[in-house]
Amino acid sequence: MRRATKFLRRRWSIFQRTPLGGLFGLFVGRMFHGGAEAGSESLGMGVGVLFILLAMPGLLASLLMLEEYGSLIRYMRGDGVFDPFVAALPDEYFFIVLSMFVTGVATLWRWDSLFLDRRDYMNLVPLPVSSGNIFWANFCAIVALAGCFTFVVNAVSVILFPAAVVGSQDSFLLLLRFAAGHGVAVFMASAFSFWFVFAAAGLLLVALPPAMFRRISLVARFGIAIVLLAQLGSVFTVSRFVLDPSHYRAALLPPFSFLGLARTVWGRGGEPLVAGSTKAALASLGVVILVSLGAYTLSFRKAFIRIPETPDAGPLPRAKVSFSVPGFLSTALLTPPQRACYKFVAKTLLRSEEHLQVLMGFMAVGAVAAASVLASPPGIKPVLSGDTPSVEFLSVPLILSYCLVIGIRFAFEMPVDLRANWIFRISLEHRWTEAREVSRRVLLVFSLSWLAPTCFLLTLLFWGWVAALLHTAIFILCTVALVELSLFKFRKIPFTCAYPPFKSHSGVIALGYLFGFFVFTTYISQMEYWSLLSAWRTIWFVPLFLAVVLGLRAHRKQMLDMDKQLVFEDLSATGF
Repeated sequence: MRRATKFLRRRWSIFQRTPLGGLFGLFVGRMFHGGAEAGSESLGMGVGVLFILLAMPGLLASLLMLEEYGSLIRYMRGDGVFDPFVAALPDEYFFIVLSMFVTGVATLWRWDSLFLDRRDYMNLVPLPVSSGNIFWANFCAIVALAGCFTFVVNAVSVILFPAAVVGSQDSFLLLLRFAAGHGVAVFMASAFSFWFVFAAAGLLLVALPPAMFRRISLVARFGIAIVLLAQLGSVFTVSRFVLDPSHYRAALLPPFSFLGLARTVWGRGGEPLVAGSTKAALASLGVVILVSLGAYTLSFRKAFIRIPETPDAGPLPRAKVSFSVPGFLSTALLTPPQRACYKFVAKTLLRSEEHLQVLMGFMAVGAVAAASVLASPPGIKPVLSGDTPSVEFLSVPLILSYCLVIGIRFAFEMPVDLRANWIFRISLEHRWTEAREVSRRVLLVFSLSWLAPTCFLLTLLFWGWVAALLHTAIFILCTVALVELSLFKFRKIPFTCAYPPFKSHSGVIALGYLFGFFVFTTYISQMEYWSLLSAWRTIWFVPLFLAVVLGLRAHRKQMLDMDKQLVFEDLSATGF
C-alpha cells in the first residue's frame, strides 16, 4: 500500500511539472477559488467550507430518515410486511432531486469559471504552451469539478440513507444492494445535473455573440434555477404518481427516470416502467455529455481564440431610463451625498453581475414559492374567484416583496472593488448617518416601484376599486415595515465594506430569516384576508405599522452615537 501511494505521488509530481499538469492545477484552483476580475473582492470561501456546504443537505436529510424507518416507528404505525424497495421510493426520489438541485446550484455558482475568459487569454497565450494543452487542461479540470461535486454531494447519503432504511434488517447483502441502487441513482442524477448546466452554458456561448452571451446568460441561469427549485418542490406532490403505469411518459423524463436506475439495481427491472425509465436515464445522461463535449469544443474555438476581437460588455444593456431619475433624486434625496450614494448603489446593483446573480437567485426562490401557492390543490380559478381576494392571492406580492428586499439587503454586504471606496472615506465623515436613509430608498424603489402598481392593477381587475386600494395600501405598509426591520442596525454604504466575518450563530440568523418568511407571507396574508371581509377592519394595520416603525426608531434613538456612525469594516455581532 505504501509503495503504491509513493508511486502515485511520484507520478503526480512528475505530471504537475509538465505544461498540461501545471495548467490543470491552475484551472482547478481557478474553478474552486473563483474567476472574478482582477482587483475585485470575492467571498473567501475555502474548499473545506465549500465541501461542507455541499454535503450538508444530504447529511441532514439522511439523519431525518433515521426515525422514519426504525422498527419501533413501523410497529407503532401498524406496518405489516416491510418491503424497503417499495416503502423507500418516495424518499429515494427526494434524494435524487436533492442531489440534482445541490449540484445544479453549485454549477450555476461556478458558471463563469467553467469557460476561459479574457484574463486567462492575456495570461496564458504569451506563455510557451500550446492551445491544445490549454484546451485539454481546462476540460480535465471541468471533469474533475464534475466528479468532485457529484461525490461530495452524495457521499454521506449513500452511507446513511441505506443504513436508515434497511439497517434494522438481518441481511447484510440486502443493505449492500440497496446502497448500490441508491448510489447509482444519485450519482448519475448529480452528474446529469452538472453536465446539463454545462451544456446549456456551452450552447449559449456557441450560438450567441460574446457581448450578448453575458447578458443572456444571466437570464438563462435564472431560468435554470427556477427549474431546479420547481423540481425540488415536486417531492411533496408527484413522488408517487410515477408508479402508475398510465404516467409512462413522465417516467421517461429526469428526475423520474433515475428512479429506474435504482430499481434496476435493486432487482426490480421487470416491474412496469422500470426498463423504459432506466434506458431513458442512461440515454439522457449520454446526450448531455455528448452535447457538452461538442459545445465546449466549439466554444473554445469561437470564444477563447477570438477574445482579442470581441469587446467587453456588462451583464445588462445600458438603459436610458433607470431608477436614478432626476425628479426622484431632487425630491426624495435632499442632500448631495444622498444623491451621490443613491446613484452609486443603484448602478452597482444593476451593472454588477455578481450582485445580479444573488438578486436573481432570491427572486427565483420567490417566483417558485409564489407559483406553488397559486398552483395549490384547489387550482387557480378558486384563487381568483370570490367576493374578496383569497389568502393565496394576497400572499403572492408579500412573497415577492420579501424575497426581493432580503435579496437586495444580502447583496448590500457583498463589496465591489474596495480600492475604490477611498472616495467615500475622504468625502464623508464617520458621523454621517444618512447611509441607512439611502439604503431604505433603494429598497423601496426597487420593490414598490413595480410590485405596488402590479398588485393594484391585478386586484382592480378581479375585485374592484375598494379591494385594490385596501390591498395595495396594506402591501405598501407591510413592505415599508419589512425594510425598516432589515435596516435596523445598518450603518454602512452598500458595497463599500469587506465581507462580514463568519459568525458562529450565522445558522440561527438564517433560520430567523426563514421564520420571518413564513410569518410575513402566511400570517399577514391571513390577517389581511380577515380584514378585507369587512373594510373597516383594515384600520388595524395602521396602528400595527406605527407600532413597528416607531418602536424601531425609538430604540435607535437610545443607541449610542458610536453605534450609529458610518463604518467601512463590519465589526458587528451579526454581520447583517
